[in-house]
Amino acid sequence: MRGVLRALVVLQVLLRIATSAAEEKVSVQLNSVENADNRCRLYFVIENKSQVGIESMKLDLVAFGGDGGILRRLIVEMGPLRPAKTMVRAFAVDAECGHIGALLVNDVVACTPGEPGACLDGLGLSSRVQALRFYK
Repeated sequence: MRGVLRALVVLQVLLRIATSAAEEKVSVQLNSVENADNRCRLYFVIENKSQVGIESMKLDLVAFGGDGGILRRLIVEMGPLRPAKTMVRAFAVDAECGHIGALLVNDVVACTPGEPGACLDGLGLSSRVQALRFYK
């Protein structure tokens, strides 16, 4: 009986993980960074995995230094995103790239159509830049 209960618990956990992965509607990858004019240019690859276009998706980003202190905060517009389409966006931060240790998606402040909280929940993040953590 205990073996059956354990199997059911494991199955529930696996179903939650699979459901969470299936609910990812937009993936944002921090693809690369480059120094330009005493600023750090951040390049993002954004993939709209849904069949619905996104007119606007504004992210509240916070850049942290290597010591964990807040360097900058900025609002960036990732939209518009056509359905089932991948796009590249670039944004500059007033700091040298080597001074940025992490980038936090603090919130989604606008998401049209939709609701910002749901957009944040459906946001999947990754980073190709090993020296820079990108998370929510």
